Amino acid sequence: MAFLATAVPSVQLPWLICGALGGYLLLLFTNPVRASLRDGLRCIRRYPALWVALGVVGFAEGLFHLGLRVYYFSALPFEEKPTFIWLRAAWKDPQFWLHGSKESLWYLSPHALRQAACESPLPALESVAGLFNCAVSTFPLASLAALLLLVNWQGHHAVMLRALRKRFRTFGWLVYAGVIVCALAAVAKPLLYAAPQIIVASGGAPAAKLLWFQWGPVAEWLAFLFEYLFGVGLQTYLILLAFTWVRGLTFTRAHLLDFAIRRGSFVLQWALVVMLLSSAFINVPLILKNFPAFQAWFPDDAALIEGRLRLARALLTGFLLLFSSVQITLVFHSEALRKALRQHGRFLARFAWPFGWFLILATLHFYLFQIAQELVQRGLGEETAVGLAWGLGVPWLRALLTAWLLAAWVCLFKRCETGEAERIQF
Repeated sequence: MAFLATAVPSVQLPWLICGALGGYLLLLFTNPVRASLRDGLRCIRRYPALWVALGVVGFAEGLFHLGLRVYYFSALPFEEKPTFIWLRAAWKDPQFWLHGSKESLWYLSPHALRQAACESPLPALESVAGLFNCAVSTFPLASLAALLLLVNWQGHHAVMLRALRKRFRTFGWLVYAGVIVCALAAVAKPLLYAAPQIIVASGGAPAAKLLWFQWGPVAEWLAFLFEYLFGVGLQTYLILLAFTWVRGLTFTRAHLLDFAIRRGSFVLQWALVVMLLSSAFINVPLILKNFPAFQAWFPDDAALIEGRLRLARALLTGFLLLFSSVQITLVFHSEALRKALRQHGRFLARFAWPFGWFLILATLHFYLFQIAQELVQRGLGEETAVGLAWGLGVPWLRALLTAWLLAAWVCLFKRCETGEAERIQF
């Protein structure tokens, strides 16, 4: 932002902003999938639960990390405490109206815009891939969901077991056992954050610290698998909720949730593939680096780990984008995975043009949102009160954008299935 302010005279900046806004509106109202985007907006207006559910999940995660920051502030030694600043001073120098100064309430470094623009493509593409897989991280609400599942809240546990047995036959018991183990790990995951301080406070032996260091990531990985399954289940529910708007169906929340659980047993086929790839390329290397026998293969080097993690995220994102309609096909048609893959190939062959436009527009929106989010967070500061408040507010804005594009994707997919997309004049 500072780079923008120094490169462009302040008199011309409003005209550039107006031109960019005009170009965006022209693109939004003249693209081939504008009807689906419009219907997606109408859908979330009719069913606010589409964005409220995503917002609650994101807000809960932000609130948990804020509480964790407060806990670390009270539990850690002085030199390790996280920083808290109520407010930075205001500024009055007109020269710094856009990027502020280091002592001001708002401050961006000279290359903040360039850095945010360079760092945002991968998170933006991950958000786009989330529309076709799992749109939101569900921790820590997944821990509560795991507990409710274990106690058979409103009979949903029994519905899940019947669906798994019907879909996978004898193998369904093995899948069920895996879900229960991951649910137990999800319930225990919040305690992992406090375990190091508890071990130190109780005078724990080095063996206890080593045990937590090596096996804590295993429990976190199992908990992550349940969080992912919960996120996929939530997305299945939201897809079906959008579909009820498309078809004008009436429903009750409890029956739609049970229906989503039953359809989720078919989506689980694809989810298992994604979980296998994610575990093999992301989770397992992070676990094995903590064991001496595997450190020659997975050295504990921060820069190397970060590079491998970014590469794995990029490859997994590309994989999800390559097979983008598999999940929604399984949700609507309850087919075998092999047949869903063939359907996906036919979908891309017939509707590459409108689907390509949807990908472009979804990527553009998430990319711009990611840049704006990063700039505001950096400008306010992560350690200030307003910065922390922004961290709690931005999940609701992201939820609105994600719900709109997810509903638009459902509308586009059904429009393609009915043949209406082929009649669009491009």
